[in-house]
Amino acid sequence: MSNAPLTDLEGLRAYMTARIAPARALGIRVEATDPLTIGAPLETNLNDKGTGFAGSLFSVAALAGWALVTRWCAAERLDAEVVLQSSTARFLAPARADFRALAHEPPAAQREKLRRMLARGGRGRAEVAVDVKCHEALVMSFAGTYAVIARARAK
Repeated sequence: MSNAPLTDLEGLRAYMTARIAPARALGIRVEATDPLTIGAPLETNLNDKGTGFAGSLFSVAALAGWALVTRWCAAERLDAEVVLQSSTARFLAPARADFRALAHEPPAAQREKLRRMLARGGRGRAEVAVDVKCHEALVMSFAGTYAVIARARAK
C-alpha cells in the first residue's frame, strides 16, 4: 500500500485506527503532525499500581516514531516500508494521567543521508527521538532506529 494518505492528520488517524490493531487497543489518538504527537488515555493503559503501563508508554513512543518516518516517506513520495529495528527507552517517572508521545524530526543532514541511501540501495535507517510526557513532565525518553525499505515498483 502506498504511503500517500499518511501525509495529513486525518489520513494518519484513519490509517492507524484501521490498520494497526495495537493502536486501537491502546486507545491512541493522533493529536498533531508538527511535532508528530500521539496521545493515549491512562484508563486503558493502567498497570497494577494505577499508573501508565511501561509497555503502553513504549508502544505509543514506537508508534510516534514510526508515524514520523512514514509521513516523511510519504511527503518525499517514497513508497517504503518502515519498521522499528532497535530502540532504547528510559522510564523517568510514573505516568499518573493521560500521556502523549512527541516525535522529534531528525536533523536535515540525517534526512538527506536517508534520501541518498534509499536512492542508491533501496534501504536506509532513520533515528528518531521521542519524548513521552504526562502533562508537561517527561516520563519516558525513547530513541528508535527505523529501517526504511523501498517497495519494488511494478513494471
